[in-house]
Amino acid sequence: MRVAIQERSVARPHPHFVGRTMLGVSALALLLSAPAQTYGFSVFIDPMLAEFGWSRSLISAAYTIATLVSAAVVFLAGGVIDRFGQRRVMLVTAVAYVVALLMMGTVSNSIGLLLGFTLLRATGSSVLTLAARTLVAQWFVRRRGRAVSLINLGKTLGMAIVPPANALLIERFGWRGAWQLNALLVALLVPLVALLVRSRPEEVGQYPDGHQPDVTEAAATLADDEGSWSLRQALRTRAMWLLLSLTLVPALVTNGLSFNQISILTGIGLTPTVAATTFAVESIVALPMTLLVGWLADRFGPRSVLALGQATLTLAVLSLALTASAEMAFVFGALRGLSSGTWILASEVAWPAYFGRRYLGSIVGMSFTVSFIGAAAGPLPFGLIYDAFGSYDYAIWALTLLPAITTWAALIIRPPRPRHTVQAR
Repeated sequence: MRVAIQERSVARPHPHFVGRTMLGVSALALLLSAPAQTYGFSVFIDPMLAEFGWSRSLISAAYTIATLVSAAVVFLAGGVIDRFGQRRVMLVTAVAYVVALLMMGTVSNSIGLLLGFTLLRATGSSVLTLAARTLVAQWFVRRRGRAVSLINLGKTLGMAIVPPANALLIERFGWRGAWQLNALLVALLVPLVALLVRSRPEEVGQYPDGHQPDVTEAAATLADDEGSWSLRQALRTRAMWLLLSLTLVPALVTNGLSFNQISILTGIGLTPTVAATTFAVESIVALPMTLLVGWLADRFGPRSVLALGQATLTLAVLSLALTASAEMAFVFGALRGLSSGTWILASEVAWPAYFGRRYLGSIVGMSFTVSFIGAAAGPLPFGLIYDAFGSYDYAIWALTLLPAITTWAALIIRPPRPRHTVQAR
């Protein structure tokens, strides 16, 4: 170990910290993933239903199947990232994502919808996002919370810009033309990934956070690498399962709401533009919250921030159940912004903090799989309940209980004991 530390201390550093570039590319990837996210796709639902005459149960079922397939894909992608690095995975996925967006613009039947959904979810909202998020975790350790905050600005901007922008594009060019224009925009990501992305700082003679560690810091970094948990080992810990529950519930609740949010709000008399604007309100509130939470996570750790995110999600669902005006809809959007700007970032900091960097692709890939299972389950009860009762009210009230339970789970979570202690038992 002494030799390893010494070698690290004399390696020639790169003249410019490449991690800043990784931040920019990752943030752009998250922004461009918006058309594949539930909040980005939701504005396409009603125009597609109007053209084809499908039921909401059918389109919800197609979305559920596609998302479950994506859950399996992203689980496998975590191990591929650990083996081949983020750069190769991001490049292949970005190309496939462009193809998926073009496919969505050519949908003519339910089979085409299912295939387009599946490729769209498997690329833009799963593997590309996983690679971008784990890329930043490789380049930053001490300032990981703030780094994750910065890349989440990309997602926040995407949530603010893409839904209303796509609503305008659909009005001007139709829903098919809007999908095609999204594909042209995402295609810009391909050359950027090919030219700029590097998977780890060691590939260019650099160190996490952009500075050469002293002997004490190098020893801590090596110890962290050696103490990293594999996925199989992590699954034996209580912390892993609690964190997975904190991933499952918000994914289920928020994706179920986002998928039907336009329909829910227009159903109470709001215009589609006002309904889509709630996503912008969410983003405006999430923007400063994201920056604040990054500092809080670095300062106090992720546990209290995770609890805050779950609690504000509970309040958001309650506010939606009580919404009867545009003003209340904007309150709902603001509360969702507080929640989404909190729990997502805190969980991204928690995974490497609790389980190390070495197997991060597999660990976070597992969390993405659970998230996609929740996302797949979320829209289906809304569609079934609406078709049965002509209202979303029962689904909204039932889902209020879940984030209330996970608020308690966040409060009791603790980092797992050192891995060697577990192995010795």
